[in-house]
Amino acid sequence: MPNLKQNKNGQIGETMTWVVATLIIIVILAISIFISSFYPGKSKKIQEPYLQTADVLASKSMFSYMLTEDSERGKIYTQLKEDGNLSNFNGNFALKVFRGLYQKDYLNNPSNIWLGVVVNTGENLAEDKEPIFDILESLPNDFFGPRPGGPLGTAISYHTIPHTSEKIKLDENKSVELVLIGK
Repeated sequence: MPNLKQNKNGQIGETMTWVVATLIIIVILAISIFISSFYPGKSKKIQEPYLQTADVLASKSMFSYMLTEDSERGKIYTQLKEDGNLSNFNGNFALKVFRGLYQKDYLNNPSNIWLGVVVNTGENLAEDKEPIFDILESLPNDFFGPRPGGPLGTAISYHTIPHTSEKIKLDENKSVELVLIGK
């Protein structure tokens, strides 16, 4: 007959080993999470506002806005593609979303936030240059006013600095653009 007391002692020893190993792993994970949340936090943010290229939350809001559905006409992306510009529903909704969420972050100035449709005119500043120098024109917009930086410009020099810009293509020549100025 096997000795039950010896088997019980063996199980206790093995269980204690696993409990101690699990606690050590948890402590190491907690320390690494603590260090990673504080130490690199300063280097994650771009310090120079002129080099700011994206506002991740605003970008995600832009994509979510474009996927929002109107019960009568479908997704805002489809509406903009069909109509070619902001309508009463999607223009007012854009005001609530972008000015409501981001105005305080962008110098609390409503004119620092612009959403609208830009059109590639097909005109090129220099015939021998790449298409990156095509002239873009913003369509008139009753909700956000004129585009900051003027109605004409180039894909490179079109923006007022410092800014964040996000474009979503509607077709070959039209895009919806969100422009955020200052921070």
